Amino acid sequence: MQNELNNKVVLEVFDKIRRFGEPHEEGHMLEGIMASSDFDGYSVVLSGSGVTLQLNFHQSYEFDYSSEKLKSQFMDKIDYIHRHYNDRERGEE
Repeated sequence: MQNELNNKVVLEVFDKIRRFGEPHEEGHMLEGIMASSDFDGYSVVLSGSGVTLQLNFHQSYEFDYSSEKLKSQFMDKIDYIHRHYNDRERGEE
C-alpha cells in the first residue's frame, strides 16, 4: 500500500494549494481540495470529494474514504493541480 502514493507529489500539491488557493478558516482551497497542516507542520492534510489524506512527518500516510470511486476522483484532482499549477503559468518568477 505504501507504493500507491508519491509523497513528493503530495507535498508539492500541498504547497501549490497554499500558494494559489483561496484562504479559508481551515486552510487553503484550490480546485475543491482543502490543504491544512497541524500547528507544527509535521503532518499535512488534503481533503475534498469525500476523501481525506493525511501525510505524516516520516512519510507514512492515511487515507479516509468511503468508496474507491471517491478516492479515484480525489486523486484525479491531485494530479490536475500537480500538472496545471506552476509559477510560470501564474505569472510569477
